[in-house]
Amino acid sequence: MNRPAFLKRLATVVLIVAGYNAQAADIFNGKDVYEMHCQTCHGVDGSSMEPGIPDFRRGESLMVPDSELFERLWDGMAHMPSYRGMIEDSDLRDVIAYLRTLQQ
Repeated sequence: MNRPAFLKRLATVVLIVAGYNAQAADIFNGKDVYEMHCQTCHGVDGSSMEPGIPDFRRGESLMVPDSELFERLWDGMAHMPSYRGMIEDSDLRDVIAYLRTLQQ
Protein backbone atom coordinates (compact mmCIF):
# COMPACT_ATOMS: atom_id res chain seq x y z
CA MET A 1 0.00 0.00 0.00
CA ASN A 2 1.36 3.42 -0.86
CA ARG A 3 1.86 6.01 1.87
CA PRO A 4 -0.97 8.46 0.89
CA ALA A 5 -3.54 5.64 0.80
CA PHE A 6 -2.35 4.36 4.18
CA LEU A 7 -2.57 7.82 5.74
CA LYS A 8 -6.06 8.31 4.32
CA ARG A 9 -7.23 5.00 5.81
CA LEU A 10 -5.59 5.79 9.12
CA ALA A 11 -7.29 9.20 9.25
CA THR A 12 -10.64 7.54 8.50
CA VAL A 13 -10.20 5.06 11.35
CA VAL A 14 -9.20 7.83 13.77
CA LEU A 15 -12.27 9.89 12.84
CA ILE A 16 -14.57 6.90 13.24
CA VAL A 17 -13.16 6.04 16.67
CA ALA A 18 -13.27 9.67 17.83
CA GLY A 19 -16.84 10.06 16.62
CA TYR A 20 -17.89 6.83 18.31
CA ASN A 21 -16.72 8.08 21.72
CA ALA A 22 -18.11 11.61 21.38
CA GLN A 23 -21.69 11.91 22.57
CA ALA A 24 -23.71 15.01 23.19
CA ALA A 25 -25.20 15.35 26.66
CA ASP A 26 -28.96 14.97 26.95
CA ILE A 27 -30.31 17.88 29.03
CA PHE A 28 -33.78 16.32 29.12
CA ASN A 29 -32.44 13.16 30.71
CA GLY A 30 -30.28 15.37 32.94
CA LYS A 31 -33.42 17.17 34.14
CA ASP A 32 -35.10 13.84 34.96
CA VAL A 33 -32.06 12.61 36.91
CA TYR A 34 -31.77 16.01 38.66
CA GLU A 35 -35.42 15.87 39.72
CA MET A 36 -34.95 12.36 41.09
CA HIS A 37 -31.68 12.87 42.98
CA CYS A 38 -30.86 16.58 43.38
CA GLN A 39 -34.03 18.65 43.53
CA THR A 40 -34.71 18.05 47.23
CA CYS A 41 -31.64 20.04 48.27
CA HIS A 42 -30.93 22.16 45.20
CA GLY A 43 -34.52 23.16 44.41
CA VAL A 44 -36.72 22.79 41.36
CA ASP A 45 -35.05 25.72 39.61
CA GLY A 46 -31.53 25.22 40.99
CA SER A 47 -31.96 27.63 43.91
CA SER A 48 -30.47 26.25 47.09
CA MET A 49 -32.92 25.03 49.70
CA GLU A 50 -30.53 25.43 52.66
CA PRO A 51 -27.56 27.62 53.57
CA GLY A 52 -24.27 26.33 52.20
CA ILE A 53 -25.84 24.53 49.26
CA PRO A 54 -24.81 25.91 45.85
CA ASP A 55 -27.37 28.02 43.98
CA PHE A 56 -27.05 26.90 40.37
CA ARG A 57 -29.08 29.86 39.10
CA ARG A 58 -26.23 32.18 40.06
CA GLY A 59 -23.73 29.95 38.28
CA GLU A 60 -20.79 30.63 40.61
CA SER A 61 -20.47 26.96 41.53
CA LEU A 62 -20.56 26.08 37.83
CA MET A 63 -17.50 28.18 36.95
CA VAL A 64 -15.35 25.06 36.71
CA PRO A 65 -14.74 22.51 33.95
CA ASP A 66 -17.26 19.70 33.50
CA SER A 67 -14.58 17.23 34.61
CA GLU A 68 -14.42 18.91 38.03
CA LEU A 69 -18.22 18.91 38.39
CA PHE A 70 -18.21 15.25 37.43
CA GLU A 71 -15.66 14.51 40.17
CA ARG A 72 -17.81 16.35 42.73
CA LEU A 73 -20.85 14.27 41.78
CA TRP A 74 -18.76 11.10 41.64
CA ASP A 75 -17.05 11.62 45.03
CA GLY A 76 -19.68 13.67 46.87
CA MET A 77 -18.85 16.62 49.06
CA ALA A 78 -19.96 17.97 52.45
CA HIS A 79 -23.59 16.85 52.83
CA MET A 80 -23.97 15.62 49.24
CA PRO A 81 -23.51 11.87 48.88
CA SER A 82 -21.28 10.20 46.33
CA TYR A 83 -23.21 9.11 43.28
CA ARG A 84 -20.48 6.67 42.22
CA GLY A 85 -22.23 3.47 41.23
CA MET A 86 -25.68 4.97 41.94
CA ILE A 87 -25.99 6.98 38.73
CA GLU A 88 -24.48 6.03 35.37
CA ASP A 89 -21.55 8.19 34.20
CA SER A 90 -23.52 9.30 31.13
CA ASP A 91 -26.40 10.38 33.38
CA LEU A 92 -24.00 12.43 35.51
CA ARG A 93 -22.79 14.19 32.35
CA ASP A 94 -26.42 14.83 31.42
CA VAL A 95 -27.04 16.38 34.86
CA ILE A 96 -24.05 18.68 34.40
CA ALA A 97 -25.41 19.81 31.02
CA TYR A 98 -28.80 20.44 32.62
CA LEU A 99 -27.26 22.41 35.50
CA ARG A 100 -25.65 24.76 32.99
CA THR A 101 -29.13 25.62 31.64
CA LEU A 102 -30.26 26.86 35.07
CA GLN A 103 -27.95 29.89 35.14
CA GLN A 104 -29.80 33.20 34.98
